[in-house]
Amino acid sequence: MPILNEHGDYYKNATLKNLIDLFEDICTENSGIMSFSFGDIWEIETRERDYVVGHLSIENAQYLNNELQYDFKFYIMDLVSKDEGNENDVLSDTLQTIGDIVSKLKNGNVPNVNIDFENDYRLQEGIVCQPFTERFDNDVSGWVADISIRVSFNYSACDLDTM
Repeated sequence: MPILNEHGDYYKNATLKNLIDLFEDICTENSGIMSFSFGDIWEIETRERDYVVGHLSIENAQYLNNELQYDFKFYIMDLVSKDEGNENDVLSDTLQTIGDIVSKLKNGNVPNVNIDFENDYRLQEGIVCQPFTERFDNDVSGWVADISIRVSFNYSACDLDTM
């Protein structure tokens, strides 16, 4: 099933915007995530946020043989108490939240998303997650997951009317 944009035209592959929207929809649907953002992680404003925060940054994109691979860093972060007494709970909960997000990405059960998860979208196997503590302006802790998604890309689809 081809991917349609908001004007009813067909994309030749899932776009970066499609994937950002996918992450945002999954985060919005997750009752444990209070806000979502996209962009450079060093530009994130952590002081004026409702926590838990999901943040997506793009690392790179690579054209492969009939595929386009997007490499993301996906952060889940929460506030830790001043005495750091809840840091283990924060690390445990945020890792579980990343697991929930990965499950949604893998299974493709996301409402209002027009991506063919069986044919046009492939999530990498073996997602690596790394913990972080006392980061950014608010000394938040959590996890960052390295996520790669490959989408179909037709090199011969150069007809501008199909974009």
